[in-house]
Amino acid sequence: MNHLSLPPPSADGTHRSRRPRQFLSLVYLIASFALWPNAPSVAQERVLRFHHFLPEKSPQQQKIFLPWSKKIAEASNGRLRISVAAGMQLGGKANELLSQVESKHVDIAWTLAAYSPGKFPRLEVFELPFITSSRASVTSQALFEYYETHARDELSNVHVLNVWCHPSGVILNQDEPILRPIDAAGRVMRVPSDVIGELFRNIGATPKITTVTQVLTLLKQREIAGTLLPYEVIPTLKLASEIRHITEFAGYRGLYTAVFLLVMNKDVYASLDEDLRRVLDAHSGAVIAAEWGRIWDDFEEIGRDDFAAAGGVVTFVKNEHYEEWVQASQSAIESWVAKVGRAGIDESKLISSAKQLVAQYAMLARP
Repeated sequence: MNHLSLPPPSADGTHRSRRPRQFLSLVYLIASFALWPNAPSVAQERVLRFHHFLPEKSPQQQKIFLPWSKKIAEASNGRLRISVAAGMQLGGKANELLSQVESKHVDIAWTLAAYSPGKFPRLEVFELPFITSSRASVTSQALFEYYETHARDELSNVHVLNVWCHPSGVILNQDEPILRPIDAAGRVMRVPSDVIGELFRNIGATPKITTVTQVLTLLKQREIAGTLLPYEVIPTLKLASEIRHITEFAGYRGLYTAVFLLVMNKDVYASLDEDLRRVLDAHSGAVIAAEWGRIWDDFEEIGRDDFAAAGGVVTFVKNEHYEEWVQASQSAIESWVAKVGRAGIDESKLISSAKQLVAQYAMLARP
């Protein structure tokens, strides 16, 4: 005889089937699967577009930006990947990179502060003549601390990943060395920024501000007699065939540097999962400012070797000639001081802070 197994009676003595309850559980389970892809517990995967102006085969792309993106991918277990587009592959011009980030045309970009003249007066301090160390590793650490202390508001509309610089720039000239300020008179010189342009204008040269990607063409067409750049771009831009002389400054301060910015769209950064933001934060800021500065110093030696191999001649400016350049730069600095002073900026405090930070990190770098 078959016996039916019934559930135990309820409080009122009746037997109730479990099937409705089982049916509801099944419905809930199906609903949870349907909603699962949109649930916050799902691991987010993102690909960010990073845009810059140097060629695909440049050492900056191969030795800094691609390894950096690989580290971030590994640290996030592949959930945060950065696609690095070199040579303005995503369109536009080098001086439009900052606006491309602001408009979300790209997510991340490397650009120069000098490509946006007048937009970053506090950061311009590090582009003044004879402020920086000759080494990028030293100046980049000083620059990042200075940015965090004095210039964060200037970049408040983007998320800053890094602020750093190249080693001290040198004077590259086609026909003969420029040893003293008077030697530059009458020449058209490509300059990296307004303030260095003012220096060369004051010594009788005609300054021309362009992006680095235009330099080779301008030299070949003899539209400029020379340019101010660090050694490291000589092989990247294939300048050794057009430049015969380099003037290098052998003093306690370098002639100038350029402020580099690695910036990200703020909304894109905020849209990342918290753990992905932490990964990005761990590979940003002061740590990579120091690291990338050291790598830029290594690039400088590669550029020196490339220039020497092409038979180029290097002339060192020192002693009284060095001081002559320092004195010649004072009117350009005074002009900058007057300009930013009219904007209510305490320029003397900023210059003093920049010099102190450079000296501090130079001391720490001594063996």
